[in-house]
Amino acid sequence: MKTSEFKLDALKAAKEIEDYVIEIRRDLHRHPEIGLQEVRTMRVVTDELTKWGIHYEIVPNGGIIGYIQGKQPGKTLILRADLDALPMKEEENNLKKNKVVFSESDQAAHTCGHDGHTAMLLGVVKILTQHKDKMKGRVLLAFEQGEEMGGGIYNLCKRLHEIGGDGIWGIHLKSDLPTGKISVDPGPRMAASFVFDVLIKGKSGHGSRPDLSVAPLECFTDFYNNLRAMRLNSLDPFKTITYSIGTINSGSAANIIPETLQFSGTARYLDYNQGAHAAKEFKRILEKVCDLHNCTYEFMIEPKVSDLIVYNQKDCAQIAIDAVKNAIGTDALQSIPAWMASESFAFYEKYFPGVFAFVGIQNLEEGIGAEHHNVYFDLDEDALKLGVAATVQYTIDFLDSEKQVHFTPDKRDIDSLFIENGFWQLINK
Repeated sequence: MKTSEFKLDALKAAKEIEDYVIEIRRDLHRHPEIGLQEVRTMRVVTDELTKWGIHYEIVPNGGIIGYIQGKQPGKTLILRADLDALPMKEEENNLKKNKVVFSESDQAAHTCGHDGHTAMLLGVVKILTQHKDKMKGRVLLAFEQGEEMGGGIYNLCKRLHEIGGDGIWGIHLKSDLPTGKISVDPGPRMAASFVFDVLIKGKSGHGSRPDLSVAPLECFTDFYNNLRAMRLNSLDPFKTITYSIGTINSGSAANIIPETLQFSGTARYLDYNQGAHAAKEFKRILEKVCDLHNCTYEFMIEPKVSDLIVYNQKDCAQIAIDAVKNAIGTDALQSIPAWMASESFAFYEKYFPGVFAFVGIQNLEEGIGAEHHNVYFDLDEDALKLGVAATVQYTIDFLDSEKQVHFTPDKRDIDSLFIENGFWQLINK
């Protein structure tokens, strides 16, 4: 395989700018902003890009795209990070002790690790900029707004699709993976999902004469039990799927049998056919049970299967495995199961072969290990340099590699992709 002359000790370079990455991360953590309101956060990013002479563009309600052009021609790799925080208040302590930094806002907090994602990518920018004269090809820096709410993905993905690229890399810090470990396993990494929101209609009545009413609660209870049985009776046990009810709303008084009951929830899966079958069975069971109980139903949100599974393309994953070995060491690699949460990174991977790396931040001795979106969530800052090193090495190796990447881009245009996956509301937002 033909290689360039670009050789770099990525871990050493990452250690040299570790304090810079930590400083950026702490600054962002103190001043969190929720989706599509990341004004200060974006200014921090653009100020740093300007400092390093990086040309960038602002994608309205999408984010920032920066450009690092190597001296030699070659492929284009997209490096993605997310900018937004969650609309919640965090605790000042983690599972054991006070956090080294916490949000100064009661309305927002970085309890998912996006502050770390953005800081790591800015650290990568600093390193790559210093060595761009040795670099092949081009790097696109994609800082996404509103990942938690899906607010920026449409506009940013559309712009990146217009620009074009040969691959994409992203990182998610992982609260249940120990610091020092990185997972870049090939195959499914995060789940696709569908949402359901259903209104069951019965007939209200007095609590003393339930025989004169049609209780939607009885109908829902029967449906729920059948839904739980669906896993055993209808679904392939060798294909992972989870589903749950998140809300139930019905009734106004103890002695009144209500007219309606509304419930909602989600299903998450790693195989499209399994998800499609689950959505079909959900509707079949609902119709049969409502008919049995003399109830009717209405979909507020109809279960609609999507094919948005975060999937590490096998050729890219092998480059990533080798990159982690070369930059950090074989011991850093850890194979872990897919995460059943969902991620907007799946949209990009419809058009660009990708790797979504999980970087461990768990340090139980320091009280760091609470789940993402938890008030006690914290991250081990020792992990940040490893994420930087892995990203830098993957960038060099991907742009340098002449190995064929077997990938067929999705033939749908951006609008069709979003509409067919049930995200029509994000278009032209």
